[in-house]
Amino acid sequence: MSTVQPSLTHNTVIRNIFEAETEGFGSYRIPALLPMPDGKLLAFCEARAILSDHAHNKIVLKTSQDNGTSWSEQILVADAGDNALNNPLVVIDASSGDIVLMYQEYPYTTADAVADPAAWVSHAGQNFPSNVHEGAVETGYQGRICRTFVQRSSDAGLTWSAAVEVTRQVKRPTEVTCYAGGPGIGIQLRTGQYKNRIIMPFTQGPWDNMKVYAVYSDDGGYQWQYGEVAPAAVNEHANETQMAELSDGRVILNARSYQGNYLRKTAVSDDGGISWSALRDTPDLPEPECQGSIISLLHNSQHSGLAYCGPVNPTQRSEGVLKISQDDGSSWQHAASVYTGSFGYSSICQLGSGEIGVMFERDNYNAISFARVSLHNHTR
Repeated sequence: MSTVQPSLTHNTVIRNIFEAETEGFGSYRIPALLPMPDGKLLAFCEARAILSDHAHNKIVLKTSQDNGTSWSEQILVADAGDNALNNPLVVIDASSGDIVLMYQEYPYTTADAVADPAAWVSHAGQNFPSNVHEGAVETGYQGRICRTFVQRSSDAGLTWSAAVEVTRQVKRPTEVTCYAGGPGIGIQLRTGQYKNRIIMPFTQGPWDNMKVYAVYSDDGGYQWQYGEVAPAAVNEHANETQMAELSDGRVILNARSYQGNYLRKTAVSDDGGISWSALRDTPDLPEPECQGSIISLLHNSQHSGLAYCGPVNPTQRSEGVLKISQDDGSSWQHAASVYTGSFGYSSICQLGSGEIGVMFERDNYNAISFARVSLHNHTR
């Protein structure tokens, strides 16, 4: 694990968790950062043969006992052989203490499924589709489809249950081809009518008409239901999304723009993720069409605001920042720069030290790194 000093105006230290072309994999992408009640951090991601989204991806994990200063050896959590595992999405069920991990499995794509030769990338004598696997799956629950699985850990990520398929509980039976959880983290509601409900953020295709919605569980993550998509005008829908609980128990989603105007999309649910208000632009959150992360902040166990992380350069994935909202997402203020260079997907959590932990892709996906950013002046 290497340590670098980023090009910042403050002294944040960035430490690499996963680095390309190490530990048996050519590429690591799609971070998901989960804090445990005892302060342990779990960092999940996809481990890929190459950078392509569909390259025999596995789900791997590293842990930290010291707020991200050092990280464990890599743990292989899920492996589907030639098939690709995508979009790690994790949450803790407070009632059992179990970690609930959800992800998608895409079938290995062959030349007869993707006819365009330009869509293929060759590596080490093998051909991989270049980010076109979403168009190579079918609707329904049979045949060449994208499937969703859940695994659980009751020992803070050391061991994992067998994978249980929940595709029919998270995917609609018609029209939907590709779909995805998060990626990033789920939430468990702390207050209100739907207290203890686990909510997982989701996106559904087809690829040229992506829409966002929630999948939820009221029994600790064993049985799931899908809610309605967030309404929007044609061609104004959204893509990869994260969700957070608001001060009054409502849920906010914050999603990647899609064929739009390079502003994050927001909607609110009054019924625990079953339905949503219409998507709206968020002028304070510009972006280059990229996944971003959002969490609720707590102070003395009470809601004290929201934190958002993502790249703010609208023309390229760079200039990763943290922003804070203290009015339930109506407005956002700059809190800190995280990394001024190439900045991709991220996942954030509140640390016990009064800081925000940021797990993010950097330098054209050559590393997934971790930084701690102080927010002492923003969370009171």
